[in-house]
Amino acid sequence: MNKMLLVTLLLLAVIALLLLTPLPASTPIAKTAEYTSTKVLISQGEFQGKPATVVEYDWGDWRDWLNLARSLVGLGSNPNSIAMLNGSSFTNGVIEADLASTIPEGSGGMARGFIGIAFRVAPDLNSYEAIYLRPANGRIDDPERRTRALQYISHPDFHFDVSRKTNPGVYETGADIGLGEWIKLRIEVDGAVAKVYVNGQPLLTVNDLKLGATRGGGVALWVNPGSKAYFANLVITPK
Repeated sequence: MNKMLLVTLLLLAVIALLLLTPLPASTPIAKTAEYTSTKVLISQGEFQGKPATVVEYDWGDWRDWLNLARSLVGLGSNPNSIAMLNGSSFTNGVIEADLASTIPEGSGGMARGFIGIAFRVAPDLNSYEAIYLRPANGRIDDPERRTRALQYISHPDFHFDVSRKTNPGVYETGADIGLGEWIKLRIEVDGAVAKVYVNGQPLLTVNDLKLGATRGGGVALWVNPGSKAYFANLVITPK
């Protein structure tokens, strides 16, 4: 075996090991007067004339890029990047919000404008249910991507890659949405069931919320890489 081939094999082995080994996030939990968050940058601004909370993914350092690479090759999941509203408490009821997102320049071809709401969030932010949108998929010509505009996940064990392998098409669906526009999201939760409405249309029903029927927790703004996210008019109505 020549030296060049040996070096190549060793390099491939190192890359494989890095991809197969999850790494801790580089940014710890941060607390402000309004939010407890991880992996996000939060500011106040406006979008299309409407006051909004602006949330962007915090890339941190090389570990974040490597974890993202793991997810893109099917070895990982959505990064844990949320901002939980301090004092929020939710088990059953209704969550409503206006959401909008854009894709910042340089975000790459996998960007979809990911934006959503997490609920029943644990105090340490390490487990929650979430509904999120991929506005870039809403009206695209690709028929497969068009059916992936609205998604349910449960962190940490049940993400988009798991649901597509085990129950394709059950936990995601299409939605007539697009980048750069306000979208009304309504989530109705009752026990283990969540009904999701987008712009007033009932589009997705999840009958088996993975954290169980009695789990309670906070409500959080959810964002992932490839999105500059805007949130307004968040209303939580516990039942």
